[in-house]
Amino acid sequence: MTPESGGDLRTVQAPSIKHPLAALLLVGLILFFLRLEVPGLMDPDEGRYAEIAREMLLLKDWLIPHLNLLPYLEKPPLVYWLTALSFKVLGFSELAARLPSALCAMGGIILAYGLGQAFWGPAAGMMGALVLATCGGYVAMGRLLTLDMALTFFLNLGVGLGYLALSRERRGLWTWAYLALALGVLTKGPVALVLAAIIWTAAAWSQGRPWLRSWLHPWPLALLVAVSLPWFLGVMIRYPDFWRFFILEQHLGRYLTAYIHHQHPFYYYGPILLAFMLPWSLVLPWALGRGKIRGNPDRLFLIIWAATVLIFFTLSRGKLAPYILPALLPLALLVGQSLSELAGRRLADSRGLRLSLWVWILLGWLALGLYILPPAFLTPLVLQGALVTPCALLGVAILALTPTFALILRRVGVLLVGAFLLGVLVFWGMEKVSEQRSPRDLALTLKARWRPEAALVGYRRYSQGISFYSGQIFHILEFPTELDYGRKLAPQNSLFFRTPEEVFSWAKSRPLVFFFTKPGDLGPLQEELPGKFRLLGWFKNSILISYEGSSQHAGQRLLPASPLLTAGN
Repeated sequence: MTPESGGDLRTVQAPSIKHPLAALLLVGLILFFLRLEVPGLMDPDEGRYAEIAREMLLLKDWLIPHLNLLPYLEKPPLVYWLTALSFKVLGFSELAARLPSALCAMGGIILAYGLGQAFWGPAAGMMGALVLATCGGYVAMGRLLTLDMALTFFLNLGVGLGYLALSRERRGLWTWAYLALALGVLTKGPVALVLAAIIWTAAAWSQGRPWLRSWLHPWPLALLVAVSLPWFLGVMIRYPDFWRFFILEQHLGRYLTAYIHHQHPFYYYGPILLAFMLPWSLVLPWALGRGKIRGNPDRLFLIIWAATVLIFFTLSRGKLAPYILPALLPLALLVGQSLSELAGRRLADSRGLRLSLWVWILLGWLALGLYILPPAFLTPLVLQGALVTPCALLGVAILALTPTFALILRRVGVLLVGAFLLGVLVFWGMEKVSEQRSPRDLALTLKARWRPEAALVGYRRYSQGISFYSGQIFHILEFPTELDYGRKLAPQNSLFFRTPEEVFSWAKSRPLVFFFTKPGDLGPLQEELPGKFRLLGWFKNSILISYEGSSQHAGQRLLPASPLLTAGN
């Protein structure tokens, strides 16, 4: 191999591993499955998708997803189906809820190994898979119940198999590629098809092949339609307005217009990508700049793949951090391939890598110093992260020590060990974050105090997680929520109140009502409702109180349930 300019490059191929898949499974089991059941499901996303799956089992309606007993059609149902099946087998638990995401994350690292091996051999495949598995953002998303990891796996599987079919003349792979994309469509909609088409078209063009005829094949396409289309047709038969809402509003509207939230500046995904790929983002510029693209179609394809995802979502008016998750796999393979060529008993004397590690050291130790002795302008930021202080402090220390020891010991393995330890800290930190973002404890308190004649009212508040953990549906005082479209489809639903007076009148007729509301709304409730109020607990900036209407309790003020429950988070 040709040395990099300015350096005496001593390269030794990475030592082979006798059972690479077993090693990857072990790493994946630790990073994606260990203590998966410990953090409570967090609102809004995890609580929402778990509750949709629970109601799918409750209503026995596998066609129309429901949330709070209302149709919820913002996304297709594949993740809801998988989660509901997981609940059916394992029971209603955090482990069962997150299992589909964890399995998709595991599948992603196996896919990375397979693609890297096909491109450059087993050593590059192994290193690329380990880089992907230890990217901080990949670990975090693999341990959350969202749609993003499932979409990432199915999209990347389809794109990767399609490229192998295109570049290796293995036409049989097209069927599997299109099937994977069909599952991607059933996960989050046609975005999977759009991205795959752009990536394949660019790859075909770069190789001088016909743009469309290279990847547009009738029979695999027919399979894709046969797998993905029936659900959409079934929903449109029941709700003819679905196509407008799903395609025009939820997809084109989110992408092209500013009427839906999640608007961010055009550079938004730059810092997000650096954060998602930590710690490997600190050597990413070196990995991207060291290899030649001309004469290396596989490397060019990976760059096209990652760039397509990043540019496509950068152009969107609506932006969310997990959207760029599919770009991590091709970038991890590029980093892994570069490191595998320099791996061996010692780090190669590469000027580019050495410079990257020194920058890493500088930034790492600077971050550690600023964390321990923050200047005045950083103090509020450090205080905001007080909940994860042990994890954050250890993380910054490992971030600084990893490149330091790598340069001292001159071994690539040191970087892998440091990245793995940071991955473990990611899910420890997630456990800390869930203490504030999960309503599990509050919902279990509600469940323990529930009686058959009770009702749950969201007084300008709503929590999907409370519904999941308590097994109860909300009656809601009208305010803008994600349930609004479902209300239009089911106008006969009686779970909503139009005015506070309707709430008061209805609550007086119930023997026991639980109110989930803001602390500032306690006054109007106590003024209008004679009876006994009891504070059960806090969740973020909301409280849960019980109300028992009775003339003998008229005039009584709010009573705390216990010192433990009244302590706000």
